[in-house]
Amino acid sequence: MRELKFHEQKLLKKVNFVHWKKEKTKDLADIKKFGLSGKEEYEAYTKLVHSIQKIIHMISTLDEKDPVRKKVTDDLCDKLYDMGVIDTKSTASLITIGQAAFCRRRVSVLLVRLKFAQNLTHANTLVQHGHMRIGPEIVSDPAMLITRKLQDLLTWADGSSMRKKVMEYNDELDDYELLQ
Repeated sequence: MRELKFHEQKLLKKVNFVHWKKEKTKDLADIKKFGLSGKEEYEAYTKLVHSIQKIIHMISTLDEKDPVRKKVTDDLCDKLYDMGVIDTKSTASLITIGQAAFCRRRVSVLLVRLKFAQNLTHANTLVQHGHMRIGPEIVSDPAMLITRKLQDLLTWADGSSMRKKVMEYNDELDDYELLQ
């Protein structure tokens, strides 16, 4: 084997050839599972989880008898529950927060879960082409996080061709809508 050049040695200083597979497999699996556009999005969710864990640690350092600790903990549980990140409003559920909890609240993942789309790639194309709306607003970003309240407002856009096809299939298409 030839001797490495200076710039090649500099690049290889940051690479761990022994444990590279172990480090990357979970991240890559989550990126593929939730249809993330790249490692940067996953790292943003990781930073968000770390900041929440830091807040939880700061709260845990307060005295247990302190009424502020109880109030702040309850407020944090309520906010995370309303966001859909945790399933119950108990403080025990704060321990299990991970990147996957935020990834599950993305528009494309919710579309698959709510049976609007068959898979994540189909859900991403539906969102990017403007077939979905939340309330009156058309959604065009598949990375948008949806709260529990907004989840109920997720529907087809008014002029969507997919909406017409679904309504035709279910025999729910109104004659008035055919004229539009």
